[in-house]
Amino acid sequence: MGLKEKTVGDLTEILGPESIISDDGAMRIADPIMVRTYAKAFGYVPEHRPLCIVKAASAEQVSKTLRYCSDNDIHVIARTGASSSEDQLLVIDDRTIFIDGSPMNRIVDIDTENMVVTAQCGTPIAALEERLNADGYTLGHAPQSLPLASMGGLVATRSTGQFSTYYGGIEDLVCGLEAVLPNGEPIAIRPVPRRAAGPDLRHIAIGSEGALVFITEVTVKIFKWYPDLMWKGGYIVENFKTGLAAVRDVMVKGYKPSVVRLYDKADVDHNYGSVKLKNEEAFMFFTVEGPGGVPEAHGAAIHQIALSYGAEHIGVKAVDHWFLTRNRICDTIGTEKEYVKFRETNVYNATLEICANWGQIGEIYDEAMRTLPEVIPELVMLGGHVSHSYMNGTNVYFVYALKMGDPASAHLAQYRFVDAVCDVVLKYSSATIVHHHGVGKMRAGRIREELGSSFTLLEMLKQSIDPGNIMNPGCLIPIG
Repeated sequence: MGLKEKTVGDLTEILGPESIISDDGAMRIADPIMVRTYAKAFGYVPEHRPLCIVKAASAEQVSKTLRYCSDNDIHVIARTGASSSEDQLLVIDDRTIFIDGSPMNRIVDIDTENMVVTAQCGTPIAALEERLNADGYTLGHAPQSLPLASMGGLVATRSTGQFSTYYGGIEDLVCGLEAVLPNGEPIAIRPVPRRAAGPDLRHIAIGSEGALVFITEVTVKIFKWYPDLMWKGGYIVENFKTGLAAVRDVMVKGYKPSVVRLYDKADVDHNYGSVKLKNEEAFMFFTVEGPGGVPEAHGAAIHQIALSYGAEHIGVKAVDHWFLTRNRICDTIGTEKEYVKFRETNVYNATLEICANWGQIGEIYDEAMRTLPEVIPELVMLGGHVSHSYMNGTNVYFVYALKMGDPASAHLAQYRFVDAVCDVVLKYSSATIVHHHGVGKMRAGRIREELGSSFTLLEMLKQSIDPGNIMNPGCLIPIG
């Protein structure tokens, strides 16, 4: 009996046939939409396929599955919304199963007295946000993948949302969680406002990318929602560097915009379309949320700061355009419409986000824009924008397009681009090669350089929690 037949048979006996998907057709398309998406337009067949998909309907089923896999050296990739963009969900061998937590999609409790909500890992955040909005609350977490994303994956990838400058990233929202260890043992971290009982154990799960635990339930903060009171302002500035200085000034002076965006001309021309820029001009905009009085006060101050940097106020039309189109990419990813475009143009568009302090982010941006076209011959478009800012620094999203060759190896051009960006970023002492999409398998080869002497702590965590390396091998920590 082969490994596939044995694994499927054993798991069917343990969990029941309704929990197992294993037919060859389903396995050919089991890898999620973001994995080798360009190649799929040309009939790409994955080199490695999962043995089966376990549709886990409870933490108990996750526990039983992981216990079996640990005992039998079967590798596990955890998924919920399946919108990962850094190859976290890429199958790299022939002894892997998916544990799909999407059936665990129940909103367990909405506690408006204590301003938290508890939801299972497969809960779609779009549905959760709609439920909260109906009662005047918000999750405050809105990644671009909002129509696709589920709670477990957001926590596992240390996600951040488009309104993070006000609400924070997912790490600021998680109060407690439940998870299952690779040996099948369930664990729970109680949701409390704050604790000082040693290191913060939430962070073993937050950002673990399915390489340490399977997250089954999460408790996160919620916020009062004031959509009708939002202040918005759009501006054109002389250049990207001037925009960075203006954004820094807003953040350092303590104002709390919910959205801060700064686009260079290449990014605006290629992706945005609603603002006409000249020469080296850049487009930036801000929104402010909160109860009555707060948006007006912070908005007026931000407006004056923008004008002090020579910005031209252009109103809110372009800002409204962003709100209407901000998640539109989710409508076409992995669809025939996208595949037709790939086949017609042989061009693949993607993004890569990094982060650094204010003193170095401008230098990193300049060096990347200058050197990447020299080292990546497939590069046909390169731009950038700021979307998540802090008191001590900001991120930059590099937005790029590659002219692809052979579809089967086209992903290598993307990997080369990622590596080239990492080469630039790792020269700088305050910079990180990844702001929020996670390391995955795409950037795992640079994790040792990223973490430096602290990398040994990550290795020790992995060895202690997952000594058999069954949890998503090659993700977060490279093999070999």
